[in-house]
Amino acid sequence: MKNILIPTDFSVNAWKATVYAFRLFENELCNFYFLNACKPEFYTPDINGHSLSQAKEDNKALMGKLLKEVAIVNKNPHHRFKSLILESWLNDAITEIQKDIIFDLIIMGTKGENEPDDKIFGTNSMNVVETVEHMPVLLIPDQSVYVPEVKKEMVLATRFDKSFSIAEINFLIDMAKKFKASIRILYIQDTDNLSDDQETRKEELHEYFKDISHSFHTLTDIEVAKGIHSFIQSRGSDILVLNHKKRGFIKTLFSKSLLKELGRKPQIPTIFMPTNL
Repeated sequence: MKNILIPTDFSVNAWKATVYAFRLFENELCNFYFLNACKPEFYTPDINGHSLSQAKEDNKALMGKLLKEVAIVNKNPHHRFKSLILESWLNDAITEIQKDIIFDLIIMGTKGENEPDDKIFGTNSMNVVETVEHMPVLLIPDQSVYVPEVKKEMVLATRFDKSFSIAEINFLIDMAKKFKASIRILYIQDTDNLSDDQETRKEELHEYFKDISHSFHTLTDIEVAKGIHSFIQSRGSDILVLNHKKRGFIKTLFSKSLLKELGRKPQIPTIFMPTNL
């Protein structure tokens, strides 16, 4: 039984990510946990001090409505649904509930209801990606639709700078099977040759993925962020996997200036591997 965490602000984007999650895991036993988190300081009490209490009641009502909608669209007997409402920033709430529940994956939309259209990832999604440990995060752009019968391509961008754990490998293989995807392992070369350690890690991946269609690709003389985007766009790849979550790199990868230069916004799901899995 898998435990899937779906943070929600009850927006259209959050709902689209929810439907995507249902289809992706339609053949598996799953507990889906819907989490709504809101920091009390976010609300400014009115003259009667009703703002926070009203917000709590509103969120409870919205969560009840969400569960009713879920019951209508998802009658899968393998799926169960639970709800959580916490007074906290989202990343802090996830860290807290991790103490009691082991989640296999977080799935959420790329941005919330009030995020501007020209923003690629919202504040909540980036905070979760950068701060939540031990769990992979799958961000779903609002235009993404899961089509199970179509074969896909998953791009794993790596520097061969660390060995993947067995848990990480099993997760990637599982996701590749769900997406019906081949794995394209992309390295942006920043030195003349791979070091002995990098070569070892490359061979490890080749062995790990022996039963999955996979191939290795190297780009040279190009910045890492631009290389990843160019590779994906040139091949029409379907899923991007990043195995490190350094704050500066993520901001560079999805910076407005770079995406404007490339002339395209990312419209494919992105999996961020955890710092520790």
